[in-house]
Amino acid sequence: LNIMFQQMPVGSDNDTIEDDEETSMSSAIPREVDPLDFVYTNIPDTTHILKLDANCKHCKAKKFVSETDGFCCRNGQIELKQPEPIPELMRLWSSMDADSR
Repeated sequence: LNIMFQQMPVGSDNDTIEDDEETSMSSAIPREVDPLDFVYTNIPDTTHILKLDANCKHCKAKKFVSETDGFCCRNGQIELKQPEPIPELMRLWSSMDADSR
């Protein structure tokens, strides 16, 4: 163990050999592929925002300009139920314990 931690004098041959090995090994090792590179290659330069249209007067659904009146709820004939909140998510949202912070 004593040999392992013994310091070599600066400028010794061992220093230059290690530097050469690091340089040659770094060029031989292929660059690690980032899995998110593919995700970020097709990001558009511009965005397209659709024109606003009035919400449905029956169910208050947001509509596209090309959608006809009553497309979402048949002019109030179909009532869309609001789903009950998931208890675990409600606890995280409303409590002050360590999990919800």
